[in-house]
Amino acid sequence: MIGKTISHYKILEKLGEGGMGVVYKAEDTKLKRIVALKFLPRGLEVHEPERARFVQEAQAAATLNHPNICTVHDITEHEGQQFIVMEFVEGKTLRQMIPVQKMHDAIGYAIQIGEALQEAHGKGVVHRDIKTDNIMVNTKNQIKVMDFGLAKLKGSLKLTKTSSTVGTLAYMAPEQIQGGEVDARSDIFSFGVVLYEMLTGHIPFRGEHEAAMVYSIVNEEPTPIQRHLPDVSSELVHVVNRALEKDPEDRYQSVRDMVIDLRRLKRESTRVLRTTVAQTGMLKEAAATQPATPFQRSKKKTFFIAIGAALILVIVVGVIILTRMRPAENLVGMNPNMTFRVLQIPLTQISYPGLSPDGSWVAFPAADVNGRWDVYFMNASGGEPRRITSDSSLFVNQTDISPDGSQIAYDRFNPNTQKDEVYVVSSLGGLSKRIAEAGVEPRWHPNGQRIGYMLPVLPTPMGSKSGKFEIWSVKPDGSDNHLEFVDSVSVRGRFSFSYSPDGQSVAWIRSFPEGYQEVIVTELGTAKEHQLTFDKKNIDEVCWTRSDEIIFSSNKSGNTNLWMVPVSGGSPIQITKGSGPDIGMKVSADGKRLVYLQHQYIGHIWTANVDGSGARQVTFDDRNIESPTLSPDGKLIAFSMYDPDPLKSIRSVYVMDLDGSYRRQLTSADEIATSPTWSPDGRWIAYRSWSPSESADSSKVYLLEAANAGSPKLVGKGLGVWWVNPTEFILFTQTKSFLTSVGGAELKQFFEDSTLARPILGGKYVLFHDLHKAQEGWWLVSSTGSKDTPGGKPKKIHSGALGYLLAPDGKSLFYFRTPTDIWRVSLPDGQEEHLRGPFPPGLWSPRVSYDGKEMVYVDSRVSAKLVMIENLR
Repeated sequence: MIGKTISHYKILEKLGEGGMGVVYKAEDTKLKRIVALKFLPRGLEVHEPERARFVQEAQAAATLNHPNICTVHDITEHEGQQFIVMEFVEGKTLRQMIPVQKMHDAIGYAIQIGEALQEAHGKGVVHRDIKTDNIMVNTKNQIKVMDFGLAKLKGSLKLTKTSSTVGTLAYMAPEQIQGGEVDARSDIFSFGVVLYEMLTGHIPFRGEHEAAMVYSIVNEEPTPIQRHLPDVSSELVHVVNRALEKDPEDRYQSVRDMVIDLRRLKRESTRVLRTTVAQTGMLKEAAATQPATPFQRSKKKTFFIAIGAALILVIVVGVIILTRMRPAENLVGMNPNMTFRVLQIPLTQISYPGLSPDGSWVAFPAADVNGRWDVYFMNASGGEPRRITSDSSLFVNQTDISPDGSQIAYDRFNPNTQKDEVYVVSSLGGLSKRIAEAGVEPRWHPNGQRIGYMLPVLPTPMGSKSGKFEIWSVKPDGSDNHLEFVDSVSVRGRFSFSYSPDGQSVAWIRSFPEGYQEVIVTELGTAKEHQLTFDKKNIDEVCWTRSDEIIFSSNKSGNTNLWMVPVSGGSPIQITKGSGPDIGMKVSADGKRLVYLQHQYIGHIWTANVDGSGARQVTFDDRNIESPTLSPDGKLIAFSMYDPDPLKSIRSVYVMDLDGSYRRQLTSADEIATSPTWSPDGRWIAYRSWSPSESADSSKVYLLEAANAGSPKLVGKGLGVWWVNPTEFILFTQTKSFLTSVGGAELKQFFEDSTLARPILGGKYVLFHDLHKAQEGWWLVSSTGSKDTPGGKPKKIHSGALGYLLAPDGKSLFYFRTPTDIWRVSLPDGQEEHLRGPFPPGLWSPRVSYDGKEMVYVDSRVSAKLVMIENLR
């Protein structure tokens, strides 16, 4: 669409997409103005109910004329495509601004939202989808309420039962959730949720999954706002609580009444401010105009002593109040000279940086447009980054610059060994030298004579052989590699470490069985340790400064930000604020400069033909997604999506329509649920799940009915399944395969130990992955009449690839030399075909449809930027 002209509108760029529309920025070539065009999603133009709802949206919004409502200019049609022409709003959504930092501003925004709703309700229009994503703040700090896609006009066509409960669940009124009558008071409830979220950054009702959220909204009281704002006024508490009453009869009966209360609150806060300023001015004026006799000077002296004492008292009380209002000190407030600057880097896939001791140079791993990762080096003051490595890899995670600035240590994934290896390269570029065959997150020792690295608690070959967190060190030439430290109580989790300035101790992250991390300081010689943090939150990285302070990234404030705490202990001070995630920090030797990474994994689901042609993007979330799989009829996609907080390993299984609409969560939000697999009749979804405090090899397999999830049904401990028919499937453990059924038949071992085997092609053959080292690879053997009694001589199909994928019909085995170098092996003849289609460099978690003609995959990438803090101290 970009660049095309529809009617007299030239499409400039895509602004966004939702369940009821695709929005583009366009130029009105007749009136020479910028507008926004909203189209029905592809494939729905001919669906009459959706067309009717689309027209209804335009008619609802077109009746409204208010400065706080997005103006609708026209509704028109071009070559069978209907679209709405509306005002283009430049700015941010309210979602991007929460929590609003000043209460005065939040109340001002709320008044504008209320006035917009007052206009709509007066015209008989109920919005029915008020949320922070549907409210924008333009560049003039003016509210614009958007998207009347769920509006209901009095006397308009009757909406279907399906559409009667659409909207965003967290903001929906109880009667809306329960399918009852929806009126203006339902908008008031949603408005109350928005006001609560603006003030606190949280929503008043919480639930780990959809059913829990529904229960909370319908049955539970909202979390008291005082829990987030201890000093909030009783008047504001009253406004929020009245808006959130569950019974519509107990709520504000009109938004006008709520706006009146909000205006009164705003006047009261303004009056207090004006009175304080005026009184100060009067005192100054009195002191300047009154003549001074000796007696009067004495009285004046006494008077000003009293005034001074009163002002001191006011200041002290104010400090106490402000201290109570904030959960922790903020370094920005303590150091107003501190500045933030985003480094201008023409790359978006960036990982953990290094900073030279003088703070002048930055090293960082990054991927080019083809997804090849290398190490780059640039001046911190600006200029183009220079690629200094020539051993491009699938991923480079960490860089660290030597104390003299001449060398860079980094870890690099080797697809042949499936290990992260540690390398050193000159900061001028050239050949890299491998110094450790396994290890992650290298750190230069302060003396520059050794490089420390970690072997975390991960399954081999990635992790330590002891199964515990280990720190090793090696000389820069690769010699004298030895163990420095072992954590005796290790569990699997996040990992990071940093040397003390004298190199005698390390600060590091300990993961606890409950799934959180804390910062620990350990003396390397004596193994004596003490714990620095006690927040029971997730921590990603630690950095020890020469001022003996530990900087760490943590989600203790809700978002993942940077914090600082003295090595001797005490209350952490917050360095960065905002949505984050802020991770991967390094500090200059003088402590004045700090570089950190804002980093997020993003995965979008795509569908395409098996050869890569006809690719189409399905999801557009800024979330990490894995394991998408098409239902047997090709109409649904099941997938696993990560928690929005990147420090949490939580994943949940979802199902949605093929076009990305009607998404619903199937599993709980307190587990790691992944690898959904459809039964051949589409009735069941099998998935594996484990607790965040457990390792992945302890996962269990569960069954859910796709159409009516309910409570999951435990199958047993395992890593995944292969469906034999609609009722039977193979359950895989680490070294064995078992045949069982939906009905819960006793597990029966299928094939030999140390193989992962499955019957294919109607049971005529058994395809198995042999785990014996000498026989490692994929093999095929014919059966002798019975599915579980194979016979004949096995034939080796393939070995040594980066990854494998078996089509659900068992007719093809796909293997990957790289994520984009894909081959298909026909079964049982073994004939190979190179799929040369336009696969993206970030291709991840591919699955093939049941008919073998389509592929669904994730285009996975890192969205990141480097930020430099100057005048940190």
